[in-house]
Amino acid sequence: MGQQVKTGKQMPAKFREVGLNFLISLIALVLAIITGGIIIWLFGNNPIEAYKALIQGAFGTPMAFTQSLTKSVPLLLTGLAVALAYKCTVFNIGAEGQLLVGAIAAGIAGTLFPMPGILNIPFVLIVSMLAGMVWAFFPALLKQKANVNVVISTIMFNYVGQYLVQYLILGPFKAEGAASATRPIQATAMLPKLLPSPYVLNLGIVIALTAAVVVYFLLNRTSLGYEMCAVGLNKNASLTNGINVERNMFLALLMSGALAGLAGGIEVTGTMGKVINGFSANYGFSGIPVALMARNNPFAIILTALLMGSMRSGSLMMQSSVGVSKNMVDIIQGLVIVFLCAENVIRYYIKKGRGGK
Repeated sequence: MGQQVKTGKQMPAKFREVGLNFLISLIALVLAIITGGIIIWLFGNNPIEAYKALIQGAFGTPMAFTQSLTKSVPLLLTGLAVALAYKCTVFNIGAEGQLLVGAIAAGIAGTLFPMPGILNIPFVLIVSMLAGMVWAFFPALLKQKANVNVVISTIMFNYVGQYLVQYLILGPFKAEGAASATRPIQATAMLPKLLPSPYVLNLGIVIALTAAVVVYFLLNRTSLGYEMCAVGLNKNASLTNGINVERNMFLALLMSGALAGLAGGIEVTGTMGKVINGFSANYGFSGIPVALMARNNPFAIILTALLMGSMRSGSLMMQSSVGVSKNMVDIIQGLVIVFLCAENVIRYYIKKGRGGK
């Protein structure tokens, strides 16, 4: 049989579906913002003033905008991590633990293993990716050998990773005189800044954008990506066509862990210069709404990561000027997931508004 020719009717149908998915994500975001505004109002604050402060804190000055870009880097990488695994029907909830383990591995490698300047940065980042991959290996192995639910195992490994990293920071790798941080990594392991001081934007954003391109290419232009997406669409059909389902799910989770570990490595080498206890601010968990809003599209994840990173950056001004807790951003992110879970309801009303077409 020859390759199926795409007709004029099929192509518009594809674009209509893409547009519909975008509209559903936009509606979920708007509903989350409105619901968040109601919560702000119920606690005695002005939601309009709160959101104005949020936008001002995220985009009001060049410094604020570069901070938003910097905050979006770990979200972009954890969003890619979640999306890559989900494309192969693996729901990786363990990006938080993988990020933390990647960060401590980068901190240790950047401190204890001196390398020539040109090799230090790639060495530390590769170590962080390998650490994240190792942390994803255990849930992947449990799934393959004992059919343990990946959602449950990755959640449990988040807690193990959190307390392991906390022990290493406060114990054997604690810096002298520091309350809760490791020793600083070598200067040659720090990512170069893209702008002069006091701006903090660094090469990490270029690495994260490159990762998005690589993930897109992997999923859409390679045989491995084809197999992963096929498994995600239909496991039984994939088995019938000779695709090794277990192998692809295993590899998807490992690569997902590597991306999350890289996010931790960039946080250490790009902004902190050491590992600080509690630094993550749930970047791994926030990768879930980032990926869901983007429909697991690597290029769309760039935009949703910037959106969520901007909200995190602007939340500090919202808290200081209006008195609304910065944690409201986490509530809005959670609401986005809730409304995206109601996708079928939103889809029904959109189609009903179009006359059922």
